[in-house]
Amino acid sequence: MRKVDPLAADTLTNIFRTSPKDPLKIINREGTTIEFKESYSHGSMAQYFKTIASFANNAGGYIIFGVGNSPRRLLGLKDKNLQQFEELKVEEFTKNLCDYFSPEIKWDHCTFEFEDLSFGVIYTFPLRTKPCICKKVYEAQNTKYSLKEGDIYYRYGGRSERIHYEELNAIMEDARKSEEAQWLSFIKNASKIGIENAYLLDLDTGVISGKGGSIVIDNELLSKIAFIKEGEFVEKKGEPALRLIGDIEEVGTGKIIVKESTKKVVKAIEPTDIINAFLKGTKVGEPLEYLRAICSASSANYPFYFLLQQAACTIEDATEMINENTSRGITKKRLLERLQGKRVPILNVSMSQTNASAKKRKYREEWLEENVRTDANEYGYCLSALMSLKREDVAQHEKYIRSKLQKLYSEFYETAKANDATTMRKAICRVDELLYFDE
Repeated sequence: MRKVDPLAADTLTNIFRTSPKDPLKIINREGTTIEFKESYSHGSMAQYFKTIASFANNAGGYIIFGVGNSPRRLLGLKDKNLQQFEELKVEEFTKNLCDYFSPEIKWDHCTFEFEDLSFGVIYTFPLRTKPCICKKVYEAQNTKYSLKEGDIYYRYGGRSERIHYEELNAIMEDARKSEEAQWLSFIKNASKIGIENAYLLDLDTGVISGKGGSIVIDNELLSKIAFIKEGEFVEKKGEPALRLIGDIEEVGTGKIIVKESTKKVVKAIEPTDIINAFLKGTKVGEPLEYLRAICSASSANYPFYFLLQQAACTIEDATEMINENTSRGITKKRLLERLQGKRVPILNVSMSQTNASAKKRKYREEWLEENVRTDANEYGYCLSALMSLKREDVAQHEKYIRSKLQKLYSEFYETAKANDATTMRKAICRVDELLYFDE
């Protein structure tokens, strides 16, 4: 199964979905995986730790900075708050987190740009080995942020609090089953190798021991092995085996942390970004993230074959990726239908003497002559005529068609009637299919 990047642009864009009636009112509420905060401050670092630990002990989750309370409105981080978040020191934050909690919590962060605003995002990964336990006391002015030695925090709805018996018991039972599965797998692999050929590596001491004696790995090499062990491996599609941002640094405990050297900024992928990228012929940074973003749109009628070509991705792989994508609504189903063969239909221009047919014939000739002139009242006729063109016609006039569609889209789309807006998206999809999909 494909591992989804929690800080991918389409993932964050979906979290930041807003109300159609109020573009600054966020639909998502605080819950088991999301907590909103209006501002960010280095001085409040410890106040975020209880939430981070509670996410780690449950299913992981996001702290999002820059969202107002009651109602949840998009404010963004500004001035000093934004500067402090962008200058967040990963090694310092990680060290402080390790001072208060064990085992070590894995986390990541980015600045997310959405609707011309900047937000801070900290994502906590769920722990592989639970539970995470508080190691020392922190007394906060607001007691709800205080930490107590020996406490285990868990995320319940929109609250981070001490774990209840039922959830703690479930964690312990999962740990027991996981350990059993690991031992069974280890014994199975050892039996294949043969006990006389099997060696054990102790990652804490660097000692490899077996029937033939012991070998000690140099501490410098051991630190790299420890880091790789915590990395992410990808075994298909030629992707890199390990993603590393910054430098590796060894701390006193022998643990490895990443010292980040560059600011990480993620920009939201809006439906308009997909259309503009296609019409401008832009090579996007992460084409498959753009494809996944369509699942969160209100319609599946967006160009995507140009994205598959940029990513060198087959339809089969794209279908598998979309199937694994968690998305509500009908758009995902419609997108899969298009991937599996449903095409935008060719519109035949009738030779009848009706006013509508005459206008479509006129516009068809104007597309072929690269001399389209239209206004908002005849928007639909112009686009219907475009959808009647053959593959060779579109290929021959590709540059003009892209340019004219971009002009029509920017001038008329926002104010167009619903039917005309749908026709515009279908016309763009039709051009995408003719240029990038090989029947």
